[in-house]
Amino acid sequence: MRRMLVLSLALMALLGFVAPPDVFAQAAAPTPKATITGFIDNVGTFTQNMSTSDLNLNRNKDQQTYGRTRGRFDIVGEVGQAKAVFGFEIDAYWGQTGFIDSNNGPGCVTSGQNSAVTCGAVGTGSESSFDLNTDTQGNFQIKWVYVEFPLPLVPIPIIARLGAQPFATAASYKLATYAAGDFPGVNLYATISPTFKAQFTYVMVDENVLGKGAFGPVIAGTGTVQNKCITSTGNSFGGVSTAPGLTVNCTPQSRGDNWAIIASPEITVMKGLDIKPMISTFQATGLTSGAARQGRGGVSVLAGGPFAPINAPNASSACVVVGGVCTNGGGGVAGADGAGTGVHEKRHTVGIDARWRSGPWSVDPSFYYQFGEQAKWNPGGIASAYGTAGTRQSADISAWLGDVRTSYQLGPLLLSHMVMFTTGQDAKSNPYKSIKYYQPLDTDTGYQADWGTQIMSLGVDYYQIIGSQTNTNPGVAIGWDKYGRVSTGVKASYAWTPSLTVGAGITPNWTWNKVDTDAFAVTGGGLQPSFVCRKTGQSCRPQGESNFLGTEFNLALTYRFAPGLVFDWAAGYLMADSAFSHRFVGSDYNAGAGAPVGKDIGVQPVAITTARVRFSF
Repeated sequence: MRRMLVLSLALMALLGFVAPPDVFAQAAAPTPKATITGFIDNVGTFTQNMSTSDLNLNRNKDQQTYGRTRGRFDIVGEVGQAKAVFGFEIDAYWGQTGFIDSNNGPGCVTSGQNSAVTCGAVGTGSESSFDLNTDTQGNFQIKWVYVEFPLPLVPIPIIARLGAQPFATAASYKLATYAAGDFPGVNLYATISPTFKAQFTYVMVDENVLGKGAFGPVIAGTGTVQNKCITSTGNSFGGVSTAPGLTVNCTPQSRGDNWAIIASPEITVMKGLDIKPMISTFQATGLTSGAARQGRGGVSVLAGGPFAPINAPNASSACVVVGGVCTNGGGGVAGADGAGTGVHEKRHTVGIDARWRSGPWSVDPSFYYQFGEQAKWNPGGIASAYGTAGTRQSADISAWLGDVRTSYQLGPLLLSHMVMFTTGQDAKSNPYKSIKYYQPLDTDTGYQADWGTQIMSLGVDYYQIIGSQTNTNPGVAIGWDKYGRVSTGVKASYAWTPSLTVGAGITPNWTWNKVDTDAFAVTGGGLQPSFVCRKTGQSCRPQGESNFLGTEFNLALTYRFAPGLVFDWAAGYLMADSAFSHRFVGSDYNAGAGAPVGKDIGVQPVAITTARVRFSF
């Protein structure tokens, strides 16, 4: 036995000497590489009555004509199967739009002449403008910073992505029915078999850091305790002394540890048919992102509103009107700390997305149901009609979204049909007790941006959309305020050549429930139904008058005139109808602004035309 061991060792040594040197060498490390991809858009747009500033479709006096540039760049570094992505974006109008060429930093700077303070102002969607010499400062959006790699030591292939990243298909195949845009967190993509995959996504919406003591509140006075609106020594503001305790002159900066999780398998049932079920939970305490919670029905989502009230009961009874909008923020609650303590929302969404392809046919149905509960304080004032001021109330959530797209390809001709609905509630319903409108986690203003409408959704000029300043933006909220929405449409496109495609479409829109056209806009709160009758000036319950929003007509042209270069042109015309109506000033009738005026009734058409040259690389 000993002889056999010696011979074996001798043979191994001999083989070691005669074998090529690289037999026992480790595999060479993969070569790192880096690439840059992205696009540059140059856009020219004209709009009529888009009402992004005056908030009223009956005035028909606001016009915009402008040019702008967006540059999007993704720097990708790869080593083997691992990669890191840094994506950033630059947006600027052509020509200086304010006192300075940027609204960043935070928008006001001290100039070198006489130490004057100057502030930047830009149009919708941008952070800056290119002035003469184009030495614009501060306009730099970081979109993505993430690392992607295969997980080691697991029995199935799983790709992990960590950091600031896109949602991509984390929730659905279809764009922006629940989650689109970008988020900070974790995404895991598992390939269990060629026909069965699964994604799990953790989204960190808000971060509490060290708790309420992490950041000091914005306060008139001194001595705060744990970022609550509490003074330890008392203070004096405007000549009025406040004893130690709660103070009204305070806005805490803290937020809860608000998060969401999304689980979504992807199943290939048979050739041409894929389904994607989804289940998601969103949980928030106090204030949260405006992408995840929009103000609707007059319920403000801003600091000092029902989700984070201050110590000022019935503050909303004295509405302050600025630019035709009620800016009271929602009022207050006796003893509230302003940080949203104990105000919780638990929202669950389940549903299924699918895509079917068979020859010239394609069908893409999506259906989602949402349930849960949302707590908030009744701040008094006009909200006293919904319950006792200063009490915390809980609303049951129960809402639906359905969206079905169908297409038929006949040679160069593509015919498409869309129908969607999302539930709502009537004008007199109590938003502190019931929520029947669907709330996506984050659409990034992208819902129906792939359909072709230019006014009811983002289009070729992705800065413009109806309702962007009243929290009724259908690209974000999907529905119209708290009233839901129903839309159907048809469109056709024809490829004259592989490089040139033209198209046209028509899309009528309704609300699920009738809109109170006597409502008024509340900053951060959407449309507050009116508790005063227009005709009599007496108190009455809100009621809906109309559910037809109008019909949008669209034309489009795409010309791929060189490698990497595409020219897009589109036009939209919205024959707006009475469901878009709301009171011009931000208060009830006979309150603040008095009797009705002509601007309170009726709407005017909306129009847009856009040309864009995109260079992609």
